[in-house]
Amino acid sequence: TLYGALAYSVWNGYSKGEGSSHDLYTHAARIGIEGQERLGENLAALFNFRFDSLTPTKPDYVSGLNSTRYAYIGLKGDFGKLTLGRQDTFWYDYGSAASVFQDIFDYGWAGLSTASKMIRYEKADIGGSGLTLGASAVLDGKHEAIPDSKGKAVNAYEIGATFDKGPWSLFAGFQHTNSNIIYVRDNDKVREVMGASVTYREGPVYVGFDYEHHASKGDHYALGAIWYKERRKHHLYGGIEMVDYDHQKKWYQGALGYTYYFSPHTYSWLEGQSWKQDKLHGYDVVLGMRHNF
Repeated sequence: TLYGALAYSVWNGYSKGEGSSHDLYTHAARIGIEGQERLGENLAALFNFRFDSLTPTKPDYVSGLNSTRYAYIGLKGDFGKLTLGRQDTFWYDYGSAASVFQDIFDYGWAGLSTASKMIRYEKADIGGSGLTLGASAVLDGKHEAIPDSKGKAVNAYEIGATFDKGPWSLFAGFQHTNSNIIYVRDNDKVREVMGASVTYREGPVYVGFDYEHHASKGDHYALGAIWYKERRKHHLYGGIEMVDYDHQKKWYQGALGYTYYFSPHTYSWLEGQSWKQDKLHGYDVVLGMRHNF
């Protein structure tokens, strides 16, 4: 199956000391192909390959489809799902319940979101209990996926679990890397994160809460909510978050947004946020449009 997306947004921002700025931002420019082949009654092979276009940050950087987001193969069956290659982490898939916005918000979230050389296993809804277990490891003896590592085999790993019961969903997870590559909000990097998420879905209401502990730094909290209207033709949403580091106590932001669907594949959004980081403060207003195919 061929799939992809194109999306752009107009950013209008202000921050104390830097003044106003305006920018046309490439929200998404990607194309991929995914599929699966049935190998038996309860066994299938699967693959996913996706290119993304990232705006070059320097004049001599390559433009176009210059980033590989996914490149993995695997097997899926009664035993669960096992995948090999460049893919998203279990932490990224399940540990960001408060990320309800298109462009803004949840800047304090931290974790390894995607990695190459990854071996990932997931067993969903074990015995119909609602419990899902997941784990992954980056097998990187050459230190290409996890730079500055010293291990000769596994240089990053994670474990996590989710539990679904009625409208509620719970997640808990832990990530470790052998070098400081996990970016955090004081412009530093750490090796470990751990945390939990809670979501509630009932009718037109969605609420998600995230808690993370960033090793040697402190904690991040985020709360996001959505109110769906008219068969999900459009919806309103909002969120608040804060970072509580030992040396950075006054970091928080609040945001509101509105998304309107022209069709199931094409939609537009208007979002705004106000933020404060110690002595700095500012706001952002974003208008965007996206088409998925």
